[in-house]
Amino acid sequence: MIDLKIDKTLIEAIFIDDVSTDKSYELLKQYNEKYDFIQTYQLDENSGGPAIPRNLGIKKAQGDYVTFLDADDWLDTEGFPKFVEQVNSHQSDIGFGQCYKHTNENIKKIARFASYKQDDNLVPSDIFKIFRAVGPPGKIYKRSILLDHHITFKHMKYGEDKLFFFETLPLCHSASMTIEPVYHVNRYELNDSLVNDTNMLEKSQLNLNILEHVLKMDIENGIMIKILSRIVEIDFISRFLLTKTFNKSKDKSFFYKQFDKVESLITNAGYNMNDLIITDKFKRIYDAYQQNKNILESLINFLLNDAKVSKYIKENTMYYMYPEDLKHLPELALDCVPIFRGTYYIKDELYDEIEIFKLAETEINSVELIKIHDERYIKPVKYEWTNQSLYIKHKDIFFKNTDFNISITYNDFEKCLVKATPPHYSDYNYLKRQNLSLAFHSYKDGDEDINMKQYLTDTPKHVVALQKFKKYEEANFINEISDINKGQCIRIIHMDKSDKGTPRLVTEDGSYITANQDFVTPINLDSIEGYITNTPKSVEVIKKCKLYEDVGFKKDPVKTLEKGTKIDIIDIEFTSKLTPRLKTTDGYYLTANQGFIKVLK
Repeated sequence: MIDLKIDKTLIEAIFIDDVSTDKSYELLKQYNEKYDFIQTYQLDENSGGPAIPRNLGIKKAQGDYVTFLDADDWLDTEGFPKFVEQVNSHQSDIGFGQCYKHTNENIKKIARFASYKQDDNLVPSDIFKIFRAVGPPGKIYKRSILLDHHITFKHMKYGEDKLFFFETLPLCHSASMTIEPVYHVNRYELNDSLVNDTNMLEKSQLNLNILEHVLKMDIENGIMIKILSRIVEIDFISRFLLTKTFNKSKDKSFFYKQFDKVESLITNAGYNMNDLIITDKFKRIYDAYQQNKNILESLINFLLNDAKVSKYIKENTMYYMYPEDLKHLPELALDCVPIFRGTYYIKDELYDEIEIFKLAETEINSVELIKIHDERYIKPVKYEWTNQSLYIKHKDIFFKNTDFNISITYNDFEKCLVKATPPHYSDYNYLKRQNLSLAFHSYKDGDEDINMKQYLTDTPKHVVALQKFKKYEEANFINEISDINKGQCIRIIHMDKSDKGTPRLVTEDGSYITANQDFVTPINLDSIEGYITNTPKSVEVIKKCKLYEDVGFKKDPVKTLEKGTKIDIIDIEFTSKLTPRLKTTDGYYLTANQGFIKVLK
C-alpha cells in the first residue's frame, strides 16, 4: 500500500484484523500512527471468514469506490493507480483489471476474459464469460451501489464471493476494463487459505445452497441464464464431475445425487439445462450423463488422462480420438492448436512457420513471445497469415536473455502455446513428448565462468527437488533417463563434475543429477522430528486428518480420514518448506506427522 504510486490523500487503506495471533495488528497500529491514509480496526472475536471484515470495511469507507485485498495478496504499485484513475474518470459502476496468480511453479494471468482490452462504457453483464470470475481480485466497485441496495457479503464457509458478485453485477450499468496489471494473488506454498478447509463434497452442498438462493433472486432473464450457466458449467461439471476426485471415487453415488439435485432445481425453475451448457466439452459430458453412467465415467477418465495425446486431424481441425466405447459420441474438436513446422527460406528471407489447426469460427488475434513460467513478460511479434499457417520472420523470434514459448491469442482472450510436434495416434505404440510446448532457450553471452556459489560443493546424504528436472546416464547430461519431480527426495552417494567443471550429484542408482541450488536443496532426514521420513508400505490414521490431491495441501481436500483408516503408501515427497508428506498408491497426499499417523509396516 505504501508503495502505490498514487496521491495518498485520495485513498484510504482500511485494515480489518480478525483477531490474528501473529502480532500483525500491533504492526498495523504502527503504520496507522505513521500514515494518515491507513485505518485499522480489530474485531471482538475471530469471525472465521472474510465476510464480516469486508462488510465492516465497506461501512467504514468514505470513498466513492471500494476494492478488496485478501491477506498475503498485493496490489500492483503502478498498474492499480492507473486502474483507479480510469474507473473514476469514467464514473464506471465497476472496473475489471488484470490479475496474476503467483505459485511456486509459475506466474500466470487469470480471468483473461475480464481484462483482455483497454475499454470503457462497457455493459458489464454483456462481457462474455464475466460470471466466471466471481472473486474480488482485480475488481473495483462503486460504493454507492453496495450501500443503496444493501449488498453485503454473506457469512458462509465457502462461496461468499460468488454470491456477492451475482448480486452486485446485475446492478452495474457501466464498466471499465484495463490490460494493466492491478492485482497479484499469492498462492505460494507457504500461504494457507481458508478454502482448504472445505472439501469438494462440502463445496457441492454449499454450491447447491447458492443455486437455490440465485433462483429466488429478481434478475433479468438473460442475466439469470448467464449466472446459471456459470454454476452448471464451472461448479458442477468442471470442478465436480471433471475431476480426479470423481474419477478415482469408488462410490460415485453422492456425485450423481448432487447433480440430480442441480438438474431438478433448474428445470423446476423453468430453465433448460441444454440452454445453459455452452462449452462443447461440457455438452459431451452432459450428454453422456443423460445416456449412461458408465459412458460418463469412461468419458471423464478419457478427458483427464488420455485426451492430451489421443488426437487426430481432419480438414484443418484437430479432434480428440475417443476410445472404442465412446465413438458413438459426437466429435469433440479443439478450438485452436498451433504446431511448429520449422524454418523456411522464402523470398530471400528466413521465416518460421506455425500451422494452425482450428475451427472455422476461431479467429486469430495476435502472436506473442512469452517468458517461460512468468506471463508478466511478453513480446508481441508480427506475422503473415497464408494457407492456414502463420509466418514469422526468423529474426523476430528473439527475446533477449529470456527463455520463452510462443503464444497464440484467439477469440479475443483465449490463449494456447505452440506445440513442438503434431499428434500421433496408434493402438500399438506411442510417440514420446508429443504434447510438449515449443520452448526456446537463450544462449549465454560468451563463455561465462561457472558460478560455484550456485552449486552444492559438499556431498549431502539426501536432496529434495525444488522443481522438476531430468536425471542422466553421465555427468555431461547427454542421455536422459527419466524425470525427477518436484518434492522428490533423492539419496546421494558422491559428487562428480562435467567436462566443463559443472558439479553433479551421483544418486544411489548411479545416475547423475544437477547440483544447482535452484533445483535441489540438501535435507537432513535425521533432524526432522515428529515426522515419518522413511517410506512405509502402509500406515494407520490415529487422529482425524485430510487427504489432498497435491503435496502442498493447496487444493481442496479430497476427503476426511477418520481414526483407524488404513492406507497403502508408495512414497514420501516434500513441500517447499521441506515438510514430508505421505503419497498414497492412488496418488493422493496426507500428513506424515506422527501425531496423526502411525506406521503399520
